[in-house]
Amino acid sequence: MLIRLAVMPLLVLGLVGSANAQAWGDLEIDVFLKGEHKPAKINPDKDQAYCGKHALVQEQLTVDPKTKAIANLVIYLQSAGQKVEVHPDYAKTAKDKVIIDNKNCRFEPHVQSIRTGQTLVIGNADPFGHNTKAEFFENLSFNDLIPAGGKVEKTFAKAEGGASKLDCSIHGWMSAYLFVRDDPYIGISDAKGHVSIKNLPVGERTFVAWNYANLSKVTIDGKAETLARGGKWKTTIKPGANKYKFEVDVKDLKLN
Repeated sequence: MLIRLAVMPLLVLGLVGSANAQAWGDLEIDVFLKGEHKPAKINPDKDQAYCGKHALVQEQLTVDPKTKAIANLVIYLQSAGQKVEVHPDYAKTAKDKVIIDNKNCRFEPHVQSIRTGQTLVIGNADPFGHNTKAEFFENLSFNDLIPAGGKVEKTFAKAEGGASKLDCSIHGWMSAYLFVRDDPYIGISDAKGHVSIKNLPVGERTFVAWNYANLSKVTIDGKAETLARGGKWKTTIKPGANKYKFEVDVKDLKLN
């Protein structure tokens, strides 16, 4: 009897700990365009012999002409000023290197995200020099010349509130966007329009939907919604998969 009494409190503690354990869910979104969009061509005015070979276009809205999938749409968890539980699996990538290349007279990728603690590597795969300029609110801005085949590495001590723009001063049409985050809960749509954010803490959450074309209205699973100021969207993350289809009407986008 004494042995049973000693074991029972341990069993009770185990059950309480299990009940209080954080649950996690995945957010999966597929993003498509309603209407037609043909990106404007860029006529390079520098290093024309090389840059002119690469059919450069404006990338503020990138759409697959056949499937209408939208690339480079960003979804991230609104977490400024809040403590966010982070799934332990993300510890594996906490010190990773994140890459942006100057390649074929453009930045690749056009939109990238990085966490504080990770290292940004800006490379140059082109046969001539590029200049990468970035301005931040919370971190040190930089303006570095990167020779052909060279690279620079940067780290960030603080998260930024939104997108930070990168430019090449030598090739004025080149730009990209970087999101600096404290947590890993951000996804960027790929060429198939797919956004995936794994292992989010369950519960009602506010996300931000961002695209350079100023996304404000969206149809979510067939229902038209107007996003709150700043592209905010609320949903409840449940354990397991949370899947949505976003459709964006080209008439609701502000394109230059």
